[in-house]
Amino acid sequence: MKKSIYLFLTLAAITFYGCKKDYLNLQPTDTQNSSNFFKTKAQFVQAINGAYAPLQGLYTGSFWAMGEMRSDNTSYEYDPYDRSGTSKEELDEFRELNNNDIVESFFGSCFTDIGRCNVIINRLPAAKLDAAVADTIGGQALFLRAFNYFNLVRVFGDIPLVLTEPKSVGDAYDLSTKSPAASIYTQIIADAQAAITKLPVKYPSTADKGRATKGAAETMLAEVYMTQKKFDLAIPLLREVISSGAYSLNTDYADNFDIKKENGPESIFEIQYIEGPNGLGSDFVDTFIPWDYYDEDITGHTVDNNAQNGWNIPTQDLVNAYEDGDQRRDASLVDFTSDEYGIDLPFIKKFQSIGAEKGITGSNFPVYRYSDVYLMLSECLNEQGFGSSDAFKYLNMVRQRAGLDPKSVGNSNPDLNVTTQEQFRAAIAHERQVELAFENHRWFDLLRTGKAADVMKAHAASERAYKNDSWQINSAAYSNIRLLFQYPLNQSNLEH
Repeated sequence: MKKSIYLFLTLAAITFYGCKKDYLNLQPTDTQNSSNFFKTKAQFVQAINGAYAPLQGLYTGSFWAMGEMRSDNTSYEYDPYDRSGTSKEELDEFRELNNNDIVESFFGSCFTDIGRCNVIINRLPAAKLDAAVADTIGGQALFLRAFNYFNLVRVFGDIPLVLTEPKSVGDAYDLSTKSPAASIYTQIIADAQAAITKLPVKYPSTADKGRATKGAAETMLAEVYMTQKKFDLAIPLLREVISSGAYSLNTDYADNFDIKKENGPESIFEIQYIEGPNGLGSDFVDTFIPWDYYDEDITGHTVDNNAQNGWNIPTQDLVNAYEDGDQRRDASLVDFTSDEYGIDLPFIKKFQSIGAEKGITGSNFPVYRYSDVYLMLSECLNEQGFGSSDAFKYLNMVRQRAGLDPKSVGNSNPDLNVTTQEQFRAAIAHERQVELAFENHRWFDLLRTGKAADVMKAHAASERAYKNDSWQINSAAYSNIRLLFQYPLNQSNLEH
């Protein structure tokens, strides 16, 4: 229970002490406190930087397990020698309980970030900042608040809607009450729309790479509308991203994941990591490598060979989804045959980089890429009516970059011939699966298109057929394909 109280009060403590009567305020005037901190541009820049920080832990710690491994794209390598990773196995197989530590971590990271954004948004009006500076700071905070709420509502449905700074423990209890998902979406849309009006298309300094832009807010809002089946509202946003001229496809798909080319022309928003023992690094390469991989050529260090490894392993369903000649396959995964089980267990290549220290690299994580915008727009246009030339154009631009032939109506090749709206939907779903593999889109795509239950039932059969001779999949695995994760127990205890 204390965990959830601290969730809302971590940053609110500053506010709580600052709201006391002046004659009780005995804080030293030569140190930073709630009364003198949120005043200057530098202080607000420091605060907004702090609002990005929880995203690093969210993406290394839980998002990939809940956004990718939950889907048919990835699974895990069973480790009979170290059984400390069972909470992740449960997520993959829909067996998690309401006290699952990965789910609780996801909830906590998102609300920690929301709390930091609330402080910034609530303190900005009283600060005497240049209007352009205030807009840029406020726009980022609004984007991040909307982004976190969008992730939360898709994962849990009804959740607390917290827009203020709690001033007491009683406030924290009151704020823990759930609001309907529809109310959450209303706030997400309002925040994203406001962010669009405030954020720049680009920042003037390269030091600002990684910050939310107008294009990031437009892309996110378009995805929100698509989730609500409001394709007509998503289309102008996606066209605006394209017409801005701020982005372009990399010629080589693999460049999107080259650590030396991060924040490139295709990047709309990505989570930033810095190599080194500073708490700002990423560990994807170590986490996503099979635990029985014994060479050092991938990570540059000895693999732990325990429950720290073997997660987010590409499934045979995904491997089979790549067409012959698709250049994205070799850029996305590495073939590997497990000595332990004698079956193919490929692993993710996208986030590979060798750091000076084990488990601490500077590999960023892409959230929105320009190719995603093309595919989103293609999907929206098809939902408005089959046969749009632009729908085919944007789909084929992504395919052709991957070295594949275009799809069209009346194509002599039956594999490339698309003649109905439903066939086009299937083409988009396939393209998104392989284009955005391991980037935490697949589960949410299955949810918003209504395909999650059917796809995951078929995936369950495929997993049992492929793995059963090597290891016994839990008998309860996939028995209840839940579309929402169980609401965290410690948060439920606060409801009243």
